[in-house]
Amino acid sequence: MNAVWLDLATEAARRLRAAGAAVLRRDHGYPELLLAPGAPLPVEAERLRRLLEPAVERGAVVRRTDVYAAEPPQQPTVAVLSLLAVPVAQTLGVEGALAVYDTEPRTWTTSEQRALQSLARRLAQLALRERLEQLTRRADALEESPHPIVVCAADGSALDMNAAARELLARTGAPLHPGLLPANHYHLVHACLEGRQHFRNVEAAAGDRLLCWDYLPHPERALVYLFGLDVTEHRLVEEQLRHDALHDALTGLPNRFLFMERLAHTIVRAKRKEGPQFAVLFLDLDRFKVINDSLGHHVGDQLLVTVARRLQACVRPADTVARLGGDEFAILLEEIHDPADATRVADRILHALGEPIDLGGYETFTSGSIGIALSSFAYDRPELLLRNADMAMYRAKAAGRNRFEVFDRAMHAEALQRLQTETDLRRAVERGEFVLLYQPIVALATGKIRGFEALLRWANPERGLLRPEAFLAVAEETGLIVPIGQWVVRQACHQAQVWNARYLGREALQVGINLSVREFLQPDLVGRLEQVLGETGLDPKLLHLEITESLVIDNADAANAVLQRLGALGVRLYMDDFGTGYSSLSYLHVLPVEAIKIDRSFVQRLDADERAAHLVRSILTLAEGLGIPTVAEGVETPQQLAQLRAWGCTFAQGHLFSPPLDAAEFEALLAGDPSW
Repeated sequence: MNAVWLDLATEAARRLRAAGAAVLRRDHGYPELLLAPGAPLPVEAERLRRLLEPAVERGAVVRRTDVYAAEPPQQPTVAVLSLLAVPVAQTLGVEGALAVYDTEPRTWTTSEQRALQSLARRLAQLALRERLEQLTRRADALEESPHPIVVCAADGSALDMNAAARELLARTGAPLHPGLLPANHYHLVHACLEGRQHFRNVEAAAGDRLLCWDYLPHPERALVYLFGLDVTEHRLVEEQLRHDALHDALTGLPNRFLFMERLAHTIVRAKRKEGPQFAVLFLDLDRFKVINDSLGHHVGDQLLVTVARRLQACVRPADTVARLGGDEFAILLEEIHDPADATRVADRILHALGEPIDLGGYETFTSGSIGIALSSFAYDRPELLLRNADMAMYRAKAAGRNRFEVFDRAMHAEALQRLQTETDLRRAVERGEFVLLYQPIVALATGKIRGFEALLRWANPERGLLRPEAFLAVAEETGLIVPIGQWVVRQACHQAQVWNARYLGREALQVGINLSVREFLQPDLVGRLEQVLGETGLDPKLLHLEITESLVIDNADAANAVLQRLGALGVRLYMDDFGTGYSSLSYLHVLPVEAIKIDRSFVQRLDADERAAHLVRSILTLAEGLGIPTVAEGVETPQQLAQLRAWGCTFAQGHLFSPPLDAAEFEALLAGDPSW
């Protein structure tokens, strides 16, 4: 006897293989010949498979006196001529086959067969013990899994389940099906076994829990394993994250993104035949920043929350109230029958806002300006509709606040004009179509030119030289004011340095530049100014930036920080249009303002309006008491000049001295060294 074959995946088989024996193992019902490393193949694999098949498949004894009697070998080197094989079987079925062979033809005796069968029984016992231990380990792992596991028969009934599944059933009080398992459970089991395919992440709700099930078929038997995962907490976190992404954190209202999403859906529905009408209301609270800055941000937050609740009380549950940011709110009124429905809601809102508000011991009142855009204009994009409502809101604010305005065709034409202006403005920035004019600022004590204000103009190829009133609002809204303003600062500082170098014997010219809100709030403002001053060589003390008091008041906290940094840089700060806003005196006290400019609307009425004269004189007296220089704008007559000089005004500018001039004209004026 030359060798032994064994078809077992047991430790005994591994030992036999290590000793040089060949092992034939079943793989899905087909024998597979395995050899120890380096062991020669004693017979062709296919012939061996056929020889052992009765023992492996049917549990029969195989005796072959001459395995090549009927069919010669394909390889002459094959040494096997006779073979004896017995099944390795235990209570769970046939595990494989144990075979011996000889290199000579021979007849196998009964005693040899019994000896081989005895060895096969020993190996079967080892195989059974290892199989049982393996099954026990698997069962323990399934039972101890923290996730629910269910074993189902082909008809979908549950044969077994682990502790986690039993605990979930007891805790939820839900039946296994329908309840714990998906509604289409039976279909999934059938499809799983029929197509031997997996199904993953099939959801099912069990009480207040949400489960995801994976359906996996047994590789050989008509069983389906269901592996569950409780995703309730994960889903709650997902829903919370989605809610937070779509809602305002302070008020809980939908935010701009969610509002625009709903508005887009509403527009799509309205485009369908006989779609319902709808309207958008854009609300901006009046003077909210005054309350926020004077009483504190926490009080301002309380006010916003109260306003949000009152707005919700003014509309239907199906309507959407959103906070767009700051003190701006938007309302989507769906399925209105008449445009008057929107105006009635606006009236209700204004009335609700007018009721007293208790803010933790502070009783205050608020109001709002509302713009209404109706769906009658057949909008394609939600941005345009909200933009038109915003435009109508600004019309309401300009008309006196605490009122509403409806966007109409005149505003529509204005909106189209603004869009055209925006397009032309972007091209103007690319093409460099802007120019600066210079208006002299005269020191009234000497009558000499002390500096100039740089005034922006747009040299539009079709409309001619445009003043800022024609394009500044669009530039501010689109952000184009930032690159335009940077060009103005660089050009004006360069020109001032050129003229100061040319007229060294005179007192250095100061240059005044107007700063818009958008420019002022740029985080890199101070850095850019420092860079320009360094590149042009202009002394920072010769540059004064003109800001309006409303800019300071509406952005008090940010303004103070920026102004302090500008002051540290050496740049002078002038408060422009003084007297046209509110709360000016308190800000003169706390902010580093080095001069105030008296608005032309007061100066030009000095000759005919006694109240204007008293107001100008009061401003000059106040400034003198604070040690702050003054600049009177819009001086047009010798009488106005004389009056301002008599009252101690420091500087003046206006057409009496010179209109705004281009660079060549202004230099000619400087060369003449005029005096007034």
